[in-house]
Amino acid sequence: MTQAHANLEADAKNRLTALDLTSFIVEAPAGAGKTELLTQRYLRLLQTVNAPEEIIAITFTNKAAAEMRLRILDSLIRASNQDQPAEPHKQITYELSLKALQHGQSKAWQLIENPSRLRIFTIDSLCAHLARQMPLMSRFGSQPRVTDDAAALYGLAAEKTLALLEDATHNSVVKDALRYVDNDANQLRNLLIKMLEKRDQWLHHAQHEVDAEQLQNTLRYLVEQELDAVALVFNSRIQYDLMPLARFAASHLPCEHPIALLRDWESTLPTHADALPMWLAVRELVLTKDDKIRARVDKNTGFPAECKDEKASFNAFLAGLTTEGNFAECLAKTRTLPAVASNLQGWQIITTLSKLLNLAVAELWLVFQRAGEVDFVEIAYRATRALSDNFGEPTELALKLDYQIQHLLVDEFQDTSPSQIKLLEQLTLGWQAGDGRTLFTVGDPMQSIYRFRKANVGLFIEAANHGIGDIKLEKLQLYRNNRSCPAVVDWINQTFAPIFPATDAVMQGAIHYRPFIATKPDAIQAGVEVHPIVSAVDESSAMASQREAEVMINIIQRERAANPNKKIAVLVRAKKHLAPLVMKLRRHHPEIAFQAVEIEALEGRQIVQDLLSLTHALHHRANRVHWLSLLRAPWCGLTLHDLHALAGHDHHSSVWSLMQNDEIVNGLSADGQMRLRHVREIIAEAFATQGRMNVSRWVRGVWLMLNGSACLWEQSDVIDVQAFFTCLDALDRSNQFSPERMQTEITKLFATPDSHGEHLQMMTIHKSKGLEFDTVILPGLGASTGGNHGDKPLVLWEEVLVNPHHDHAQYALLAAPFIPKGARDKDKVSAYDYLESRESARDANEDARVLYVAATRAERQLHLVGVANQNAKGEVAPTKNTYLDLLWPAVCSVYESAEPSQLQADAEDNMANFTPRLVRLKQPQVPAVLQVQYAVAVTAQNNFAGQQNLVPSLDADIGTLAHRYMEMIAQQGLAAWSPARIASVKSAMQHWLHQRGHAETIALDASGQVQKLLNVTLESEDGQWLLKARGDAELAITTMQHGEVKNYIVDRTFIEADTRWIIDYKTIDLAPDLPASALKYTTKNYQEQLKNYATLFADEGKPVKCAVFFMAIGKLVLLD
Repeated sequence: MTQAHANLEADAKNRLTALDLTSFIVEAPAGAGKTELLTQRYLRLLQTVNAPEEIIAITFTNKAAAEMRLRILDSLIRASNQDQPAEPHKQITYELSLKALQHGQSKAWQLIENPSRLRIFTIDSLCAHLARQMPLMSRFGSQPRVTDDAAALYGLAAEKTLALLEDATHNSVVKDALRYVDNDANQLRNLLIKMLEKRDQWLHHAQHEVDAEQLQNTLRYLVEQELDAVALVFNSRIQYDLMPLARFAASHLPCEHPIALLRDWESTLPTHADALPMWLAVRELVLTKDDKIRARVDKNTGFPAECKDEKASFNAFLAGLTTEGNFAECLAKTRTLPAVASNLQGWQIITTLSKLLNLAVAELWLVFQRAGEVDFVEIAYRATRALSDNFGEPTELALKLDYQIQHLLVDEFQDTSPSQIKLLEQLTLGWQAGDGRTLFTVGDPMQSIYRFRKANVGLFIEAANHGIGDIKLEKLQLYRNNRSCPAVVDWINQTFAPIFPATDAVMQGAIHYRPFIATKPDAIQAGVEVHPIVSAVDESSAMASQREAEVMINIIQRERAANPNKKIAVLVRAKKHLAPLVMKLRRHHPEIAFQAVEIEALEGRQIVQDLLSLTHALHHRANRVHWLSLLRAPWCGLTLHDLHALAGHDHHSSVWSLMQNDEIVNGLSADGQMRLRHVREIIAEAFATQGRMNVSRWVRGVWLMLNGSACLWEQSDVIDVQAFFTCLDALDRSNQFSPERMQTEITKLFATPDSHGEHLQMMTIHKSKGLEFDTVILPGLGASTGGNHGDKPLVLWEEVLVNPHHDHAQYALLAAPFIPKGARDKDKVSAYDYLESRESARDANEDARVLYVAATRAERQLHLVGVANQNAKGEVAPTKNTYLDLLWPAVCSVYESAEPSQLQADAEDNMANFTPRLVRLKQPQVPAVLQVQYAVAVTAQNNFAGQQNLVPSLDADIGTLAHRYMEMIAQQGLAAWSPARIASVKSAMQHWLHQRGHAETIALDASGQVQKLLNVTLESEDGQWLLKARGDAELAITTMQHGEVKNYIVDRTFIEADTRWIIDYKTIDLAPDLPASALKYTTKNYQEQLKNYATLFADEGKPVKCAVFFMAIGKLVLLD
């Protein structure tokens, strides 16, 4: 019997064993049918419980939870319909479904009619479910909203933490922390934000008192473990051979030279931490700076030219080392080891930083409470708090769940984090072998790829070896792959076995390769194809990327022609690797529809860029870039010549002010004048109503008036615009809108994929997890991703396994503080550097697993595309630390036989030859349905003659600001607005005016005018009567009149003595002693406007009185 046949038999046996009522941990490779196995297990458990709620299944994504629920329900429905499948494995599911239905009928469950009784959670939804059941223990009280992005809340908490510098109780902690980072408060704020985002990874460490001696001993233990490993390769035989040559070299070098430490070397190097300098001296002698065995020696290494015999002996010794396997790699590790200091002083800063982090967490909790929303980390933390008290004893909820939960199933267990293991331990606390309760976990450690979410594949190994809490798990191994063709599976097995580590290692996050067996029949043209791209010395990386994109397009076209209904996936590690392909498809191959899943940023879509520019321009009149973009957008469409005529000769004035200069506007082309005046009129109207409605509604209204909806030429444009305004709506609802915050939030959104491109999908490898495709293309293999850990945490913590061979694992803690740039010694390795190097090693192990996940998505064909570099000698090699570097032993022969070639750059792709194409509406106009009579701003001159002015000036801004405060006073009541309070908001008024593009001195004077208007109003008898609390202050109404949409904003309306009052505020400058006749004359200018307002209330059946309130003199004038 072959090994493959034996493994298949073991697979079949283990699948049946997995249905026993015992706790298991199941290793299932890619394509093994984990979901089907979980479904069968769930159906089996349904036959044993009193209620379906006694079974809880946990997955890690909403998609996986929905799929499992659907699979279970579909199985039950098929069984109820007596629809017996033909496939053997589905027959097992069918039989289990029949028995589950029978048991359910005896208990009157009615699962098909009540699928909500199936308790299938994501880990986040389970935590929220637990926290809701114990609001007091979880400290939530009423359930808060859960936000996917709490970056703004983290930032606010960090700022409040640093503000404790003024607090007498905590200022010393903040002061010491600031001093440590050279008083760079912004850097410390950013460090705190990053730490708060991942506080579940370190909070349990920071809450304990720092033991400096224990930290130092842990570091010493790790260094000595590393030296022990080096000594196994650099053994005593090699050391004794080197000793006389090392003493000779050291004797010919000055005392300060690192190698000089070897002058008296006569015994094997000890492996205690204090001997590290000696090991480093040996490394300096034997290896080059790039950690390769020296090819030659000279006087700089202690071998003068005249000492030919000694040089020959040393060269012979070095030549012998090349046969010692990984000697150079092993000895090079000594360079990454830190020196262990003899004193404890360096560890004290961790105490300070831990206290600071605890303060930040406390401030974050207060921020959460004020905002009424939390993140998922807080939900998980509060869920564990709801299950145990401060003394670790189970709470009432835990005891209740202990009674209710009989079985737990956990999918994708390889992606579990420490906090999630803690939750499982609490949920199973008190479970005993043989009591009928079971824990069932399934996963593939070779697919553990979420280290950035603190998923730790070592936890899978630990659970398999030692169980979870008091639950021992029986290990089951599956071998079948039901997804991929044999040719693909065989290549993956052969290629990845040497790429993965040789053995499992918990602390290194290392998993050895587990081969699997294809059970699917072979298919035509199935297999793996390598597409080599060799970049010549003088070829740019951009040109090589273009060639890579051309290769991918050729593959796509070939596969679509051969199998038009098969799915193709292009998978990448980093989104940037898709940019050249997407650009070429958009420009040259519009007939190829594709779906880019969270690849194309929403802010990259032109229609959204135009909306961003419109919003920025409306909120900042001095922003020339956005104003020019607004005028270039399709709703206006000025030519470059007209834009230059408008703004090219005056670089200091705002574009908005230049638009008011008729002399400049007359210098534009006739078409340009028409377009600019149309936009100017609409923007003027917009400024006149600014602040009287929420931002989203205001911007949407301006965009509609500009006929922006006519600029949506593609279906995807409509969806993108909806996404933009949904984002604005959300910011409005949370009262968090600002142009800067809007820009930040939009960058997090992605354009909607093309609904017609389902047969060609592009996504990151992480997004492809759990999916499968007929053909998979892996581009960008030769490109680096830039790493996943660019942000350095404020403190690094690591739990170190100190007795790996003990039945119960014991851990010791190691921590290291962030080293500020100015304090970093490049010649020394700090504890922080060492922990970072350990993280890098784990990242490298995960890189192999990510590549494995990508390869195992392919059913029939796998295409590998990557760029290798050719040097001046004609040698071809991949860029280091790339996927192509990992695959190089398997693909190097294909690359070495390929000829480098270059692709001529398309003129269209050359930015030097790029000419922006003007896309615009043929005739700018307000949409017919929105054509309304524009309100006319009237400014009274000395002769009180009303003058129409569509251009909002400083006077208009003063009026808008005064209107806004009048509305606030009417809402909050006269008692809340004393003269002192009005004086206190002057700086806010000034800031608002400054944002509108007014100079600082002008804004200061204008804010004083607004203050004066408000004070006169509040001091006047008419003003006090007017602002008495009577309900709504301002009323915005949209109505259809004579077939046209009309918008009205009534400043003040209320019912007094059964009479409807309609009052309009005016801020024009009037003399206090103005005769009553002159006031009446001035009021007539607004008579038509107020009559229109009165018609809005005609159906109310009450008498109507209209009046104008002149704020400058505090007088209310009734209309006849």
